This record gives sequence, C-alpha cells and structure tokens, in this order.
Amino acid sequence: MLRSVEEVEFKRCMAIVNSIKAISGMDIAERRRPQDGAFIAKSAENDISFRVASAGVLNGEKLSIRVLNQPVMQLTLSDLGMNERHQKLVKEKIANDSGMILVCGPTGSGKSTTMQAMLKELDFFTRNVITIEDPIEYVLPKASQIEINTKAGITFAKTLRSVLRQDPDVIFIGEIRDEETASIALGASQTGHLVFATLHSSSNAAAIVRLMDLGIKPLLISSAISLIVSQRLVRKLCPKCKRVAKLDDTQFAKLRDKNVDMSKIMQSNGCGYCGETGYKGRTAIFDIMVIDEEVKAQILSSNFSVSKFKNIGDEQYRTSLRKQAMKLALAGITSLEEVKRTTSNLG
Repeated sequence: MLRSVEEVEFKRCMAIVNSIKAISGMDIAERRRPQDGAFIAKSAENDISFRVASAGVLNGEKLSIRVLNQPVMQLTLSDLGMNERHQKLVKEKIANDSGMILVCGPTGSGKSTTMQAMLKELDFFTRNVITIEDPIEYVLPKASQIEINTKAGITFAKTLRSVLRQDPDVIFIGEIRDEETASIALGASQTGHLVFATLHSSSNAAAIVRLMDLGIKPLLISSAISLIVSQRLVRKLCPKCKRVAKLDDTQFAKLRDKNVDMSKIMQSNGCGYCGETGYKGRTAIFDIMVIDEEVKAQILSSNFSVSKFKNIGDEQYRTSLRKQAMKLALAGITSLEEVKRTTSNLG
C-alpha cells in the first residue's frame, strides 16, 4: 500500500533519479521512452538485487524499484499465516508426483513468497526441480533456475518446452500469461510432473474462468489441476498503538447478532513505532480448494458459473478469504477497515 515518506526538492530528486539509472545500466539522457534496468547492493550478509523500471510522465519521469532476492527464504507456510488444516492439504498435494498446484491473487498479494515456502517443502536431493521465472526473485541453491528474457526470445512457452526435455520431476512456472504456456503446463502435470504456477486472478473461481478465457478446455483444467490457492495480504495493527474500535450502529448490530466480544475489535491509531500508519507488518489469508469429483463436475458442466463454483468452495472447507480476514479482525490482529479494503472486490 502506497505511503509517503519524504518529499524531495526537484534538483536533488533529479540527481537521485540519474544515479539510480546510471548504476542500473539505463540511459540517463532518455526520459520519455520506458526503460528497464537492474543493480545489486552488497551487504555483509548477502547480495540484494533490484529491478528498476522508468517511464516518462507529465512534468518529469517516474521510477519504480522492485527488491528481489530478499532474505525471506526461511519463511514457512506457518510463518505466512496458513492454518494447520490448509498446510496439511498443501503438503499432501506437494507429495504427489503429478498434478498442478495453482497460486492465485492480484499483483502484490504475496504469491511468490507463498510459492517459495511451498517449494521449500520439496526434497531437492531426490527431485529434479526446475524453475522458469520473470524475474528470479528468490535463489534456490539446489534448483535449476531459468530467467525469462523476451528480448532474446526466451519466453515462458519456449523455455517450458525445453525444460520438459531436461527430465524434471518438479516445474515451477513464475506466471501463466497465455494459452500456449497454460496448455503446455497443464499437459505436463498429467505426464508425471508436479507443476507449480501462479496466475493473476481474484479468486479460485476466477482462476478457472481466466484459464477458460485463455482457450483451455474444461476437460484439461479439471483433470490437471489438483489444488488452487487464492490469497491476499492483510496489514496487522500496530501492537503499540492499536485501540478498541469505535463502531458505527450498523457494525455494532451485525457483530452483536454474532455474539462477538466487542472489546477485542481494534482500530488503527498511529505512533512513531509504526510510522504513524497504525499498522506494523502483514500476514496472509488463504482460500484453498481441492479439485475433487464435485468440483470437476462443476468445471465440466455446460452451465458453469462463478457463483455455483464459489458455493462449492465455501461448502468444501468454509474458509473463504473474507471469513479468514474477519477472523483476524475478531482477534484484534487487524481492523474492520482493513478487512473491507482487502476483500471488497471478492463479490
């Protein structure tokens, strides 16, 4: 979530922009054409990679810097906020020799971190693991990692075809973006390969619709995918300044009917510890769907609908994203406002 930290006067700002572009291998004289670059910052503990993207905008230039290879590889599924029931389901599917595990969510929802925590569950000594990423965000020392370079013709689809000739046991695809990649990946998951992939979609049901929109046949989708995980990142209230929430009449009535302990409902405040934001740190919420016979039948149905599919998911484990977020709010971990912000587009 965007947060303003400091305003920089124009001349100093231009100097900073030029310095970043220079160390990133970008043309500092070009201010209108979009450019991409990268640089590495060294520390005593490790090297951290940064990806830089520039774009010309009205009255100046905009830079976006993405931090890669962050030292978060020690995080487990439990550390991310996944409950024991969900962990058990995920680990059962990871133990399989084939099938696809699909992790879904919008940009910035933590998909890459969740995927790396899943990959950590693999035995790299007995399974040949190959990843195809754009870019490589986390280094996996015992895996063969390939970075996409579209300018050089190294695309997801071409690389995936090549990888299938390398006798992989496990394949991780950084993102399914087109029909060709989706078709090859789903096909590979049916021929003795365990495939992990991410997809930009708002929910489990939306992921199925997205694949269908790409041109993938329902039969292939239902037979290849074994598990779908949708997620969001929820900000946690600052432990030093959070306070009991002041509820409006509507909120009070809804919570009273559910016999909720109102004293545990908290709201953000703001202090020096959290940078006056009222929040400190984030945790993930998950909605997990196993593709069982009932789900397969719905995918293959001629009258497939998102609402029916969503209802099956709710009945399967009763752990929707909204319910997971509300559980955090009722425990005083996050606020009702944050629940609304992160789940308002789920329908």
